[in-house]
Amino acid sequence: MTANEITATLLIEIPKRFPRIKLWRNNRIDTMAVGRGGNMRRVSAGIDGQGDVCGLIGPEGRMIQLEIKAGKDRIRPSQMGFRAMIQNMGGIYLEIRSVEQGLADLEKLL
Repeated sequence: MTANEITATLLIEIPKRFPRIKLWRNNRIDTMAVGRGGNMRRVSAGIDGQGDVCGLIGPEGRMIQLEIKAGKDRIRPSQMGFRAMIQNMGGIYLEIRSVEQGLADLEKLL
């Protein structure tokens, strides 16, 4: 499966199996867009290193970040730093390479 296929499947399957987890796709963009007066300007959204999927585990509201990788994809230094921040603040940051592995990791955590 591709990373996008793993992501899409997890966004469907996790809420079914773990109703305490609320998730959403977490896109990071950095692009050029037309601004006022027709001038081009840089537009950024998100934080470099954030997970592909983020959410909350209720009712305590614990942060969860899922970084989805496939094939030879590797964690970038910015993702390592973001993971450390989330974990140091008591959140969960998982690197997921398959639907089965992601669901199994969440089962162990919960």
